[in-house]
Amino acid sequence: MLSESTRRFTGAFTTLLTPFKADGELDEPTLRRLVDFQIDNGVTRLAPNGVTGEAAALTDREKVRITEIVVEQAAGRALVVPDMGTENLARTLELSKEAERIGADAVLAFTPYLDPPTERGLVAYYRIVADALSVPLLMHNLPGRTTVDIAPESVSELARHPNIAGIKEGNQDLVRLRRVLHLVRDADFAVLSGNDFTALPTLLLGGHGHISVAANVMPRQSRSIVEAALAGDFLTARDLYLKFAEFYRAVYFATNPIALKKAFSIAHFEVGDPRIPLTPLPAERIPELESIMKACELL
Repeated sequence: MLSESTRRFTGAFTTLLTPFKADGELDEPTLRRLVDFQIDNGVTRLAPNGVTGEAAALTDREKVRITEIVVEQAAGRALVVPDMGTENLARTLELSKEAERIGADAVLAFTPYLDPPTERGLVAYYRIVADALSVPLLMHNLPGRTTVDIAPESVSELARHPNIAGIKEGNQDLVRLRRVLHLVRDADFAVLSGNDFTALPTLLLGGHGHISVAANVMPRQSRSIVEAALAGDFLTARDLYLKFAEFYRAVYFATNPIALKKAFSIAHFEVGDPRIPLTPLPAERIPELESIMKACELL
């Protein structure tokens, strides 16, 4: 049973893209517009600075500034949970404390990378970060990007920490996911899908929400899927999810968020190109992307 405090971190999230100007600089007015767009369309849980936000291409100062903007623009209308994880414990601590100072409601932190940690090292890492914060910490498991996968047993151990509220689970192995959910079933701990491909299976298996990439483009629809599943209306959730399945595939025509940024600019307003080393979606893929978006009624 989740406590009222932990229940705040369940439901539909958007992992926000980061708008850039033509010269590659952070586009602050468009970021504010994106926050309003999400809230106006029903998503009131926002996660900036993640992989979708091009975290690897952001400076630490930019991560702090993005968090400031999202907190300011949300103005209490949405929870703000920035991803402040890095490969370095001291750097993660510094950024996480900055997020707390700014007014973030919680902090996400993906696993350290480059120097693959041991399981005991992962547990120690997250405990140290959680102990240093007065706002809750959510872990982010993303082995496809970091090459580091938190063992279910370690997730279960960390779920007992009083200041670790949940996990954004990006591992697409549903057998492993089922085991995680089983091991934390009695903990005050939210398991959130971190991948659009496994969002519905996660919810059907007992997960508590979804932090979505595609929701940048389709916030209202993403929230409807999550809410239907959490209400036990699995047929409605399934039908909605399948309606947008091809768009989930299209978002990964190239490294995220290359196709996502193009899709958003086509459907809503210009958010700029990704930063080098990512490059814009090749022109020959755009007609297929548009065709899929039309078939999914996103255009």
